Amino acid sequence: MLILMFLGIPIAYAITISSFLYILFISDLAPMVVVQQIAAGADSLVLLALPFFLLAGEIMNRSKITERLTRLVLLLIGPRRGGLSLVVVVANVLIAMVSGAAIASAAAVGSTMIPMMRRQGYPKEFAAALNASAATIGPVIPPSIGFIIYASVSGQSVGKLFLAGIIPGLLIGLTMIILCAILAVRHNHPQGESHSFKEIFGSFFDALPGLFMPVIILGGIFGGLVTPTEAGVLAVVYGLIVGLFIYRTLKFSDLPQIFLETIRRSSSILFIIAGASCFGFLISRDVDAELLIGGVQTVVVTPWMLLPILLGLILLLGTFMEGGSLMIILTPLLLPILVQYGIDPIHFGVVFQVAIMIGLLTPPVGILVFVISGVSGVSVKDIFRNLLPFYLALLIILFVLAYVPTLSLYLVHQFGGLSK
Repeated sequence: MLILMFLGIPIAYAITISSFLYILFISDLAPMVVVQQIAAGADSLVLLALPFFLLAGEIMNRSKITERLTRLVLLLIGPRRGGLSLVVVVANVLIAMVSGAAIASAAAVGSTMIPMMRRQGYPKEFAAALNASAATIGPVIPPSIGFIIYASVSGQSVGKLFLAGIIPGLLIGLTMIILCAILAVRHNHPQGESHSFKEIFGSFFDALPGLFMPVIILGGIFGGLVTPTEAGVLAVVYGLIVGLFIYRTLKFSDLPQIFLETIRRSSSILFIIAGASCFGFLISRDVDAELLIGGVQTVVVTPWMLLPILLGLILLLGTFMEGGSLMIILTPLLLPILVQYGIDPIHFGVVFQVAIMIGLLTPPVGILVFVISGVSGVSVKDIFRNLLPFYLALLIILFVLAYVPTLSLYLVHQFGGLSK
């Protein structure tokens, strides 16, 4: 698989071809198993939520809901020194409550905020690095595409994973706000303009339909009223109502293009998941879990020693592998080890997701960096150079979350029984 990836073969094909070659030349299984496992990997009720949330995010962007939410945050906190950098973080938190995807958040907020920051005198490289880093909040705060994928592989509850991601996601946002405030003083970032109460109230009223979107999604899931898949459907329907009939920024003629873009994004992700499910099946079948656990136990005694090894492995592989496929490939290998060492799979799912988000910022792949580079026109090299303080902040949060499981599990223990 790695050889095919380094040769430039798309990862979905690399995973599927390597699985087929293993079955053909090494395993005693029939080649038809590849087809069966690919079909089984895609045939999941949990994964049905994925295209709905992607579609809801696309509708939100096309309906200008994202712009209205960003403008509201801008009017509220923009006048402070470095206020625009704080706006980027808070806007990503709000949009994360609907889209659940890092790339969508990066494109939506970055295309609006980077030109605005440049006009106010922020260094373009800092603006680009900040927008790329803040987009990592998206797949941690629910609804999260990454948690849906992890749930489909690990057998854990999507609702509980969503609950587990709330505090860590807000913690990432808070840490970035503090970092931006420190950098604003240190580098004398510009202040924004003050706005009247009338402007703020008008912007709040204008953004109110968009603010109800995360209330409907998260309230329905955590209130036990709907499953995550049903919440995705509600988000799509509500987004269409807002875009077509309330804001009237969306036309019926726009829908085919929106559906087509969602199909492209969904099929790309699901193709990787389907191929990786076959790969994961072969790993779980042919890798002796007891032998693997025994080998680990000869080196690692406690969970405190195991966690940095696992995180180092994920961070290393995340530099050149797509997050969803990495999660599907590693989870079958790691779950028996986690159980043996008493590490909660829900807690590890959150830590796993945060580690993958850091991988989206690291070379040579660093897909978020490439997206922001395309949006801003800033070179990839300059963005990577300005990411250092954000790397450090995210790494600190990652290890805090790893060693303080209560941050992930508190809401699960309190309200996990309500989620479907």
